[in-house]
Amino acid sequence: MVALAEGWLDLAVNHLPAGILMINREGRICVMNQVLSRMTGLKNDVLGRSLHTVSKHQGHGINKLLQTIHTGIEFQGLNPETVLPVTGPFECTVNTYLVKEKNGATAGAMAVFIPVGRQQELENAVIKAEKLAILGQMAAGMVHEIRNPLTIISGFMQLLQNHLKGTSKEKYISLSLAELNRVNNLLTEFLQLSKPGYSKRIPCCISKIINDVVMLMESEIFRRNLEINLDITNDLPAISGDSDQLKQVFLNILKNALEALPNGGKIFLHTSQSKHEDYVKVVIKDTGVGMDEQTIASIFDPFFTTKEKGTGLGMFIIKKVIDNHGGHLDIQSKPGNDTTVTVLLPTS
Repeated sequence: MVALAEGWLDLAVNHLPAGILMINREGRICVMNQVLSRMTGLKNDVLGRSLHTVSKHQGHGINKLLQTIHTGIEFQGLNPETVLPVTGPFECTVNTYLVKEKNGATAGAMAVFIPVGRQQELENAVIKAEKLAILGQMAAGMVHEIRNPLTIISGFMQLLQNHLKGTSKEKYISLSLAELNRVNNLLTEFLQLSKPGYSKRIPCCISKIINDVVMLMESEIFRRNLEINLDITNDLPAISGDSDQLKQVFLNILKNALEALPNGGKIFLHTSQSKHEDYVKVVIKDTGVGMDEQTIASIFDPFFTTKEKGTGLGMFIIKKVIDNHGGHLDIQSKPGNDTTVTVLLPTS
């Protein structure tokens, strides 16, 4: 449960459109989200280091954070400060907060860097983060309690199927087992929600991941009589990530493309280095039925689906994995027109 809580804290923090920096009572950095990393140019190697060693040129908000940890005074609504990201100055409002343990002792302090003009967006993101936390708690509590009796029921149903093999009643057992399998798949997706956002990261070849995904879907593409055009660049820079998670992401995106082509069509799959050279780009385009603006606006919401047997968790999990890898996901589509999914992943 501790790992689960930490995972959902990480997910919530990285969904906020604000920079987050936390230090422990010794003044060492223990949390820094992706937004602050982009704003300041600081990398994850600062985690565990003393704030004094990295704060010399990072702006007035850091000084206020040090004051908070030493004096317990919180600063709210500070005038916009200049933070120094790689791309240039960044106007933001800085608030500091004292973090306490259950017994009231000081555990550390947190600084929130809110980009000017994004206060409403931050409030909306906080509401979303609260929903994500509730969803994670639901997932953790439900999956194991439901899966255990399902496994027992499925086992007995399979035994019963063997006894009824060749009879007219066998079809009812087969249907029941199929429905149990569907429930089990839903629980698997719930379990994916309850996993911590961070996973082990190693250098990965995006071209190999994409080629593996295409190979897995090759028979289904052939069965549906679809055409797939591949433009795979093999000498792209390596990315730092979890290859299993990323393979599942692109497998799900490609499956969605296939399902958008009930009457045949084409799929285009292209990999390249982004014009921002620190990213690799994967584009998957289909000539299917397309989506309207309302669908695109809701597609990453948990439990939103347009499919009769969909769980509404697939795209939500895809977005979660891409976000946790420091990447970006974009979908462009119109009803009756092509749908283009673009994924950007940072190089290692």
